Amino acid sequence: MTYTLIVNCKSNSSRAEEYIRSSENLIYKKLSNCKIKYISSPNQLLKEASLSAQDSSIVIACGGDGTAQSIARGVHCSNTLMGLIPVGSGNDFAKSIGLKTNQPVEYYLDVILKQQVVSVDVPVINDQIFINTAGIGFDGLTNYYASVFKSLKGSVKYTFAGLKAFLNAKPLVVSGTIDGSHFDRKVWLIAVANGAVEGGKYLISPNSINSDRLLELVIVPAYNRLKLGLAFILLSLGRAIPHTFSEVITFKEVSLKIADSHFIHLDGEIGESSSDYEIKLKSECLNVLGIKTDE
Repeated sequence: MTYTLIVNCKSNSSRAEEYIRSSENLIYKKLSNCKIKYISSPNQLLKEASLSAQDSSIVIACGGDGTAQSIARGVHCSNTLMGLIPVGSGNDFAKSIGLKTNQPVEYYLDVILKQQVVSVDVPVINDQIFINTAGIGFDGLTNYYASVFKSLKGSVKYTFAGLKAFLNAKPLVVSGTIDGSHFDRKVWLIAVANGAVEGGKYLISPNSINSDRLLELVIVPAYNRLKLGLAFILLSLGRAIPHTFSEVITFKEVSLKIADSHFIHLDGEIGESSSDYEIKLKSECLNVLGIKTDE
């Protein structure tokens, strides 16, 4: 087996780079035929993953959810497996494939060596792959502010970002079709969930499973701002949004039209906003080395 470990040096304020550099001897000992690539420009992650997928059996992402997304885009539809060493703020995708977070590097190397393959559904929004969640409106604005708060870490960063979004968010008018059925809503946010959790602890869609060939659309209607604040507090406490506060619809394909100005995130990374969105699953799954939850 040949391995390439791609490190996002910007991830989690350079913690990913520090984590791997301090563990290089162990990595080379455990993974023979391993190359480590330190990438200083996050924009180069996709290119490096695509190149590495041509000559490596396993490409390993070291960083957060944004790093995992870039590596997934690079290895998807190749014969290469994806590994993961999560050193980000949220590490939501890692949790969704059964990994524990904040573990010594040896734990993640042992998971990779066991080569237990987890086949994960791959959603696309306007042909852009994401692997855990995408969010439009309040959700997108929260992630935008989180990207600005460079000095804050982990869930604290998302809590402060959410508070600022609460003060500045505006409702959006959204129309479209869900599996062919028309809908029209005024909303605070719409999230597309392939996994249950985002932002490290926010239980946005408790019943989402990333291997069931389905996605969930989480709709938070534009009720009064105080109720929105209560919903955010519940999420911040690690609780799901009550059914009286939101609507969750399982779907295969969605088309959205949004005329209002808004922010969007894909796995916590700022996405390109549009007036039209097409959301569906790719026909091919992503093969990742993780721990199957039924074991």
